[in-house]
Parts: sequence; C-alpha cells; structure tokens
Amino acid sequence: MHDSFPSQILHANSAKVWIISESSMHHDKEGSSLEDYRKTFIFYANNKFREQELIHLGSKEGFIGRYEIREDSFGNKVLVLYYQGERTAYYVIQKIENYQLTLTEFENKDVVLEFHSLKSPKL
Repeated sequence: MHDSFPSQILHANSAKVWIISESSMHHDKEGSSLEDYRKTFIFYANNKFREQELIHLGSKEGFIGRYEIREDSFGNKVLVLYYQGERTAYYVIQKIENYQLTLTEFENKDVVLEFHSLKSPKL
C-alpha cells in the first residue's frame, strides 16, 4: 500500500527548516515578534528532527528526536514527535504545502500553529 502523504514537502528529501509564524496561544513566546527567537523545526529525511530557536540554527542547541506520520481513526494525518528523553507530542496536520505547514495539537484543538519554510533571498 502506498502512503499518499507528501513527506518530501516536510523534509525536502534531505532537511527542511520550518519557522513558526503564528500561534493561537496568547502570549506564546514560540511566536515571538522577534524573528530571531521564533521556534523552528528541522525535519530530516531519516525521520529525525531538531527543535530550536531560529537564532540557534546550525548549532547543537535545542531538542532532538524522531518523528513519524500516522493516520488516526478519522483519516487525519498526525505528526508524532518522539523527543529524546521520553516526551511525545502529537499534532494533526491541517495543511502542508511547499512553504506552509499548519498543525493543531491532537488533544487541544484550540491550539493552532502555523509555520513557513525558509525561502531563497530576493536579489
């Protein structure tokens, strides 16, 4: 059976950086108005990830773990993050496109996170 989820969009067949651009949580520091301190996720093609602030991109700062995409009983795609150290987070993938990713927390549907990916600079 072929999985129809476009995983290459998530990790770009190597590694892709997703930067949080919006958060439904009021006063959420993850969606800081200071661009350098926004939360990022880097998803790798080998199903590993790193979560860190944008200012630390390229360093060993932040959290690491493994991820997988599952389907729940309603047919929703769920991003499961297995953080090193036993913590697990679950997000329903609402939208995934080349430059946009929208997630909702699995348990608290009121929490919506929107991410954008890095784009090439305009010259």
